[in-house]
Amino acid sequence: MLKGVFFAKRKPGLSPQEFQRYWRTTHAQITRPLTHILHYIQSHTLLSTYGDSNAPYGGGNPAYDGMATMWFNSAEERRIGNMTPQAQAAIEDQANFTELSARRFVMAQEVIQKDGVPAPSSVHLIALITRRDGMSVEEFQQYWRERHGPLAARVPQLRRYVQNHPMPELYGSRSAPLCDGVAEAWFDSLDDVRRSVETPEVRAVRADEPNFMDLSKLVFILTEDIEIFRR
Repeated sequence: MLKGVFFAKRKPGLSPQEFQRYWRTTHAQITRPLTHILHYIQSHTLLSTYGDSNAPYGGGNPAYDGMATMWFNSAEERRIGNMTPQAQAAIEDQANFTELSARRFVMAQEVIQKDGVPAPSSVHLIALITRRDGMSVEEFQQYWRERHGPLAARVPQLRRYVQNHPMPELYGSRSAPLCDGVAEAWFDSLDDVRRSVETPEVRAVRADEPNFMDLSKLVFILTEDIEIFRR
């Protein structure tokens, strides 16, 4: 199964609250008839992090207002499904609430490093990762999967941890990924996120990051998940 993750920034003039309301109601309803999408989750950036410079992992001015996650049977089924009038209506509706020039997209395969079940109220930490200079895509993905992933999975407050590896064939194409990986980590609460930062396990994770990623391009958002549908 193929996974698509879409990062969005709200349209200028919309507040975070207005963006989220439109996305989870009007746009979600337009998307429901698209049967080529097997599962659709919206991850809304936590409203409490806007303007909060003390929020963990940056906060203050989030890089994105949310991430949409969709699952498809295949890239070809997604391509054909996106050509339908219903799908075109959903694509055109994005202009009503998102800044199209800032929209980013990654097609990826999941690598589950910790297979816990997060609660519906969990905090979902998302990181966009870029490999360090001189490292090939294959070297990056192997290091992240085999060396760094097990380190992160040891964080005691962590309920679930998933890596999203862009499909190697996308590199050099018109659909080249915006980053080299998207990490997803779920915690029971924002307090648990804060507590985790002080643990030796997270210190080991952060110390390992320069070995394979460009820290100047590392982006985090803290979100909450809203499941729109599952076929």
